Amino acid sequence: MEQYVLVIDEGTTGTRAVVFNKQFHVVGQGYEEITQYTPSEDKVEHDPEEIYLKSIEMCRKALIEAHIKPEHISCIGISNQRNTCMLWDKKTGKPLYHAIVWQDTRTADVVTKIKEGPEFKKILNSTGKVIATHCSGVILQWLLNNVPGAKEKVKSGDALFGTIDTWLVWKLTGGKVHAVSYSNASSMGCLDIHKGVWNKEFLDYLNVPVSVFPEIRSESADYGKTDVLGIPIPITGVCADQQSALFAQGCLTQGTVKCTNGTGSFMDINIGTKCIVASGGLDTLIAWKLGNETTYAVEGFAAVTGSAVQWLRDGLEIIKESKETEALARQVEDSNGVYFVPALVGLITPYQDPYARGTIVGISRGVKRAHVVRATLEAIAFRTKDIMNVVEKEVGVKIKEVKVDGGASKNDLLCQMMADYINARIDRPSSVEATSLGAAQLAGLCAGVWKKGDLASAVKIEKSFEPQITDEQRAKAYDGWLEAVKRSMNWVKH
Repeated sequence: MEQYVLVIDEGTTGTRAVVFNKQFHVVGQGYEEITQYTPSEDKVEHDPEEIYLKSIEMCRKALIEAHIKPEHISCIGISNQRNTCMLWDKKTGKPLYHAIVWQDTRTADVVTKIKEGPEFKKILNSTGKVIATHCSGVILQWLLNNVPGAKEKVKSGDALFGTIDTWLVWKLTGGKVHAVSYSNASSMGCLDIHKGVWNKEFLDYLNVPVSVFPEIRSESADYGKTDVLGIPIPITGVCADQQSALFAQGCLTQGTVKCTNGTGSFMDINIGTKCIVASGGLDTLIAWKLGNETTYAVEGFAAVTGSAVQWLRDGLEIIKESKETEALARQVEDSNGVYFVPALVGLITPYQDPYARGTIVGISRGVKRAHVVRATLEAIAFRTKDIMNVVEKEVGVKIKEVKVDGGASKNDLLCQMMADYINARIDRPSSVEATSLGAAQLAGLCAGVWKKGDLASAVKIEKSFEPQITDEQRAKAYDGWLEAVKRSMNWVKH
């Protein structure tokens, strides 16, 4: 009987389930968007129950599309949006509050005070992360201070805390396993990445208990079994989405780079087995831990890039589908002087400004819908250049090629813009679902579906994009971008 691996890929905008065969090909999948709750401008939330139920529903849909039964599945892997976290009652299994999404900025004032205080450098050196509003410890502090009954349940030992992978594993195993992968734990900003343990000193500083945090396990390990599909199936791989994509793209050696263009854009570079804490607005993360060997990565990210296109659809309502953007943008030669800074939830790397807000500048009478759409795609390319500039400075090398994945990377014009503005070759694989593939590979390695040597054949480059503009054109366009960014910063405090 042929072996298959099922992956739950739980993203920020939707839940996907993917079935891979032994040749790493997608043979079935299911996808649905999840509800975005925005009770105020600084808040973004998800319903954990909706995520769990949709995950099971998408798994069933993927099996139907693949024309296979649950008994054909060797193992399950999970890839997930990072830093979105929640508290739940371990007796009832019910969330105490919505999951607070990584894009949420309600903790901005607390984070600003910490950044200005004496503990900032100590926290950075230990956790590897520039403290930001998505830090799980700060979110937990907010939950304890604002959710009725939360403190009491935590004190009595009746509450559990974790990211979405932890929630899914706990629910899928019927409450038997409360665990998180190293990649997700390091992304939470509460882990001592040098020792691989929760940073109790930092959590004590925030006045939140380490007792509610999950056990930390390898990305390729036993996470228990689930019978939600009718028979017991082992969960053998869990990995944070960006680290999962880094693994899937074959960036397994020091100096290799990938950029995922999804809800946001995430640029990660493998820095090997030596932990070097970066500065300049970058994060140092545990990429994965396999056996006794820990691999680290440096990351910079922009919170809103692909979701800026979603905003054109749902907010501004100037497109009906995201895939329209390429054809629309090609109707004009340039953006006619328009710059769109998509700081809809602030700006992260390298600006670290939660008070920045979205700005469209350079509008004249000749500006049309196509110019705004083109400016949106250019913004994604400019944000990747922002990140690349810092990465190159921190790593000390000129990056000449970047592997891309994520839904927005299907757009040829966007890939060309990225090549032009970051001045590097862009390689796009035949499948851009790298986050799912990485989780499948890690699960399959643990379950014996694959050996590490098999992974080399997993990714095939479908198309490459070389820079086509001059240095002068690149510099002029980017100078305009930097000026537009200045206009967007610190806006909420005006």
